[in-house]
Amino acid sequence: MNTKIITTVYRKEMLDLLRDRRTILSMIALPVLVFPLLFAVMTKFIGQAEKKAETEATTLAVGRGAIPAEFAPVITRSGLKPIEVEDVAVAVRESKASAGLRVSGDAKTVTVYAEGTRQSSRIAAEKLQAQLGQLIETRVAASLREAKLDPGVLKPFLVKRENVASERKMGGFLLGSMLGYIVILLMFSGGMYAAIDMAAGEKERKTLEALLASPARRTDLVLGKILACVTATYATALLTTGSLFASLKSNALDLKGMEKLVGSNVPTDAVTISLVLATLLPVAIMAGALMLAIALLARSFKEAQSYLTPLVMMVIFPALLGGLPGMELTPVISLVPILNSSQLLKLILQGETPLSLALLTNAANVVYAALCFAIAARSFNDEKVLYRT
Repeated sequence: MNTKIITTVYRKEMLDLLRDRRTILSMIALPVLVFPLLFAVMTKFIGQAEKKAETEATTLAVGRGAIPAEFAPVITRSGLKPIEVEDVAVAVRESKASAGLRVSGDAKTVTVYAEGTRQSSRIAAEKLQAQLGQLIETRVAASLREAKLDPGVLKPFLVKRENVASERKMGGFLLGSMLGYIVILLMFSGGMYAAIDMAAGEKERKTLEALLASPARRTDLVLGKILACVTATYATALLTTGSLFASLKSNALDLKGMEKLVGSNVPTDAVTISLVLATLLPVAIMAGALMLAIALLARSFKEAQSYLTPLVMMVIFPALLGGLPGMELTPVISLVPILNSSQLLKLILQGETPLSLALLTNAANVVYAALCFAIAARSFNDEKVLYRT
């Protein structure tokens, strides 16, 4: 092994990558901009949607002459304007009213209509149901007073629900659910063009033959290429993770119901970030080496894209599965590539990293990375692969 040759090949490949606009876009621009743009769009459009829904939740469809007088104060307190229609359900379905109210002839059944896909309709229905609940409590209290009974008989005890999870754990849970999916997906997509350019790209440009004709050993050449591909893949992970933490730390996300991701609840301490990056490193080596090995099989840039695109699509499923609620890291899952890293990232961000499972996960990924590294090196030494036409 000649360190000087490996370093020379590595520098040459990195220089070629940094000259390629497609690689710059997928490896640097997209990872850096994806989270700031995502949070900016979410903050703007979701905030506007909430305000719009509040202003549109103003009308209530009622049947003509079918609402008893005692329900009129309920409608008034809800802030909704009643509109008499022939069919309440149809009026709500066709967006002629935000919500609807129907009272049976004996006033024993009250139906509230809402269109579940419209936020304004859900808000209007919630307002009406809140006031109907107060009317029920008022009636029950009056009946108990008439019967000279204590109103407390209906509520012999109070049930309270308290979330014992810390704010750090809740914030890490929400953040970890999307971090593993997005970062791992961008790692593969960011390293894909680098792998294609170093393998199929060189074949297409007819420069691979000149490189192989040099006095350098094949092992040194492939090590330089693999290290460059891994660098591109891991750089994508670093930039994506840094962009995410920076966006959250600067309070870029300010959405109702997601405050746990903002400010001091964001786990951005050095230990957490170090564990995240350490978890992603063997995944980057595995991804870079595997994509380079596959790209070597192709004869052209376009053919390599057709080989690697399905691989990137296959990564989506385990990465997305790892962020689903109820999915937990177990010894078995620790052996499943991609899924194990996604699960471990979520635990790290929650501040609960089981040492045994973390070591098992990283050990498994190191083994997978070594296998992919060996496959890439063997492919580069196979004349049938290199000169495939």
